[in-house]
Amino acid sequence: MWLIRFLLLNIILLHSVISEDVGESCMTNEPISEGKCTTVSDCEAARIAIKNKQFHLFKRCGFSGFDEVVCCPVTTNKFVGDETRMKAERIADRECQKIIQSSIPPLDLHILGGEAASLGEFPHMVALGYDRGDGYEFDCGGSVLSQRYVLSAAHCVDTLDRIQPTVIRGGVIEIGGKQFNPETDDRIAEIILNPRYTRREKYHDLALLRLERPLQFTSNLNAVCLETNDRDPTTPLTITGWGKTSNTRDTRSNVLLKANVTTVGRSQCGESYTNWRKLPDGISPDQMCAGDPQGIRDTCQGDSGGPLQSTTADGLNRLVGVTSFGRGCGSPVPGVYTRVSRYLDWIESVVWPNA
Repeated sequence: MWLIRFLLLNIILLHSVISEDVGESCMTNEPISEGKCTTVSDCEAARIAIKNKQFHLFKRCGFSGFDEVVCCPVTTNKFVGDETRMKAERIADRECQKIIQSSIPPLDLHILGGEAASLGEFPHMVALGYDRGDGYEFDCGGSVLSQRYVLSAAHCVDTLDRIQPTVIRGGVIEIGGKQFNPETDDRIAEIILNPRYTRREKYHDLALLRLERPLQFTSNLNAVCLETNDRDPTTPLTITGWGKTSNTRDTRSNVLLKANVTTVGRSQCGESYTNWRKLPDGISPDQMCAGDPQGIRDTCQGDSGGPLQSTTADGLNRLVGVTSFGRGCGSPVPGVYTRVSRYLDWIESVVWPNA
């Protein structure tokens, strides 16, 4: 009997101690470092993650009774010149909240640990189609930002043969045939190069594609949130694309592939790109590097313009970088990506001019 009483007393004491975590400040594992210990049911971001992904990645504070208590991110002040405004007032952040609220969970489960992406896992991923006289060839990737705009790499539209992409194909994991498909394809109305891009150099490698008609979002086709923090992400990074699958043969994947890579610091990355004529200033702060130390997972030809994304604690993807260039394929040398957060003013002015 005394043992039962002892256990009950400990359970009561443990319950009371852990319950005190609710409302306390905490440090999240996200770039937004400030958080508050909140029950899962009261943390909107955690609820959305569980709804969309069946899990969340938030740090745990403890338990309140049988309710899990997590470190839920809170909005912090951000100083811009002489103004103080809430971080969530950044246009890209406001648009991200709309994406979160309108996201439709995919109907199938994701393939964990595999190389093939599953339908709806990366709904923002699209392929760019080029008409060279024998149907469309899909040579680059892109990311949906809104119903009207896709973000890709400038060198994907400023091509050596002067043939620009004229359609995007989205909402699919199998690239399919070469003919225009009204179920998956949408025509490009306008291509907008970043004003600082030049073909002579590898910097500012971004382009926005305006579509002829607004996309109809589904669980398989949707916009992606933009990373608004300039720091290298600490969360895992994923590359996706329909590019080459062999370093020795011109073999491309018909199925969307994914691979995990890790961030490589600019100084370390720069050692692999010294004395490059097209990189007179080395790897700039507007770029970031990521790769696989074993040289197995990498972006390759055909993956250009596609996304480098992180999966945040709320289970959603954030666009961190746009695939720009590398030194070969499948080597220990990291790939170089255009850092999206450094171009938010330009992106917002084009995509959401009236926001």
